[in-house]
Amino acid sequence: MFHITYCDYNRSNPDCDKIHRPDGSGDYLFLYFLTPMKVQLKAESLIAREGAFLLYSPGYPQSYQAVKKFKNSFIHFTCDSDDFLRQYDIPVNRIAYLSNPGALHELLRNIYMENVTKRDYYAEQSDKLMHQLFILFSRQYHAHGADSTLPSGLYPQFQKARIEILTHIERDWDSESMAALTNLGTSQFYSYYKLFFNRSPKSELLDARIERAKYLLKAERLPVSQAAALSGFENLSHFTRYFKKECGVPPSAYGKS
Repeated sequence: MFHITYCDYNRSNPDCDKIHRPDGSGDYLFLYFLTPMKVQLKAESLIAREGAFLLYSPGYPQSYQAVKKFKNSFIHFTCDSDDFLRQYDIPVNRIAYLSNPGALHELLRNIYMENVTKRDYYAEQSDKLMHQLFILFSRQYHAHGADSTLPSGLYPQFQKARIEILTHIERDWDSESMAALTNLGTSQFYSYYKLFFNRSPKSELLDARIERAKYLLKAERLPVSQAAALSGFENLSHFTRYFKKECGVPPSAYGKS
């Protein structure tokens, strides 16, 4: 179980302020830099850009200084076991950049609020939020790597495009129309989409269409041809073939089951 020692959200210190703890803080420290920081990692000195993450392990020297303005969010914590590092394959004592840092920062805010308000079961809720934090961190980190050079704002742009596609599955989406949502060429669009979501846009679209067809056949009791059309399948034979492959039975039998 995770135990929060101390945390803060959107914390501002004086300009060019420096944190220097040669022996660490005695616990884990998870940092999110909202301004550029000069960071000393053993013999290596580097500049962490705005949006960088850093997890210090207990006993590791903590030394970082704001380039100018000092603003960050952080969590000091302990854990009953260090297995979470292996479980989520989290990098320690290294700078990491993620594609969607805002999502993690929102979790940091939620953890902060739990520990400020201390409502019933706040410790249990904080533990669950910490697991969510590291799951999300791990997914993004291992999808894009610690030194991601993806263009700023690209992930939210693809999230928006993905929502547009999957909430309008009845449209006649082709590669060009999907890529146009991000103003990228089809090759770049497909590469980034798989990088962000670990699947191709067409495979996700097909799955969403099958799920809608299953609902229309079972709950609405629509004819196969109508369910196929409303789910975005223009070719009935293609729909029947794909549906049977995915569900094990033809759509006519599924609707009657």
